Amino acid sequence: MTRTLRIGTRRSRLALIQTEMVRKAIEKVAPDISFEIIEYTTTGDKFLGDLSKVGGKGVFVKEIEDAMLKGEIDIAMHSMKDMPNHLPEGLVVAGVLPRDDIRDAAICKDGVAFEALAAGSKIGTSSLRRSSQLNRNFPHLTVVPLRGNLDTRLNKLKQGEVDAIILAKAGLDRMAWNDKISLVFEPDMMLPAVGQGAVGIECKASDTELLDIIKMVNCEKTFTCVTAEREMSLLLGGNCQTPIAGFCEVTKGHNLRFIAHVTSPDGSKIVRAREKMPYDEPKALGRKIAEDLLSQGAQTLIEDIKASA
Repeated sequence: MTRTLRIGTRRSRLALIQTEMVRKAIEKVAPDISFEIIEYTTTGDKFLGDLSKVGGKGVFVKEIEDAMLKGEIDIAMHSMKDMPNHLPEGLVVAGVLPRDDIRDAAICKDGVAFEALAAGSKIGTSSLRRSSQLNRNFPHLTVVPLRGNLDTRLNKLKQGEVDAIILAKAGLDRMAWNDKISLVFEPDMMLPAVGQGAVGIECKASDTELLDIIKMVNCEKTFTCVTAEREMSLLLGGNCQTPIAGFCEVTKGHNLRFIAHVTSPDGSKIVRAREKMPYDEPKALGRKIAEDLLSQGAQTLIEDIKASA
């Protein structure tokens, strides 16, 4: 078909790289489509304080979703780890690209090895999930809040505001910053965020023509795994102030395996869950993981965090 597809995106360098990934994927299956990229500066980009004070994860997508509902854009590109559990009525995540690395990585000032950081070294992160795991696994280090896009955080590291920063490895890979990485954290040391490494495509549920196109670029395995992860997060009431971590993967036997945990901010308390289910039951798996965590007291941890925020 012939159509101009208007893609809404944040204007950070990483967001534009990911938008180009989406554009190329769609162009490959629908070569007659032309594209217009429309950039937005979201509340999350402008506000560098505590995100819970201005709406949590949704502040990275709200303006873009509003533009879609108004008909200003046709689709939006999002990092799935930034997507809130509840979408506005009429919008759907219609597909996701193949998932990249789920892990977190550290970049240290002057290329110092992460393991060589001295006691009291400042580790910058805006994520309560990351900070709680750092507090648990590296209690000799000091975690400090750090917000901003990847370029901003890297500049703050260079200026000496912090000694190391923790970022999603998938973003670093897409920025071609692999040479800056001091350490990649395996999941047993730093369990990733729900949806980490996945790029989603959001559109109106009523645009059947567009839904058919996105279906052709959707990675079914990634979509299935992210569905399980988001179901767990939804039932736990996950947001930017809840240190919920976990990832789902497809096993060699074509089943789903899900590992998750909830921690206290200081890392002193943790509840864990691990489950397997058939490939075609992602939501049931997400619910089972959530129920397991809740039975171990996850709700108390989450409520305590919300109460102290």
